[in-house]
Amino acid sequence: MSFALMRGFLPLSRIAQPSLINSYFLNAPSMKTMLPVTSGTAIQPTFSSQLQHPKAGMAVLTGTDHWKMERVVAIAMLAIIPGSFVWDGPFMNYLLAASLAIHSHWGLDTVILDYCPRAALPLANMIRYALTAIAFAGLCYFNYNDMGLTKALKKLWALH
Repeated sequence: MSFALMRGFLPLSRIAQPSLINSYFLNAPSMKTMLPVTSGTAIQPTFSSQLQHPKAGMAVLTGTDHWKMERVVAIAMLAIIPGSFVWDGPFMNYLLAASLAIHSHWGLDTVILDYCPRAALPLANMIRYALTAIAFAGLCYFNYNDMGLTKALKKLWALH
């Protein structure tokens, strides 16, 4: 007896026909592929040729564009954070503040979408925008009126 069967897992070939599994998983779902369900009904994916967005006519990002932009900011932060310690100055402090604020804003968006009930989404989004604005304003205030983020972190790490 195999480990998979001892743990209660069924082989995928016992659930659906193997030829359909291969065509479904190797080629993405399309109008030509159908995956039969064990009850006898068939699932036919449908794809619209034109995406309808609720804010039609406005400049909005698609999901993939937003995802790419999140990745660019996250990768840029890999250079911004150490760069702000090497070139300690106002420009790098404000760049660090902006990247931290937008990165946390997008992170809160994911947390809200995962854990917030649908009825509370508008209020949660207003709170998220308010928290982002307050955090960015506080970081900018600290950069302008005090020593700046990087000097503060250097002094904090020197306390060990």
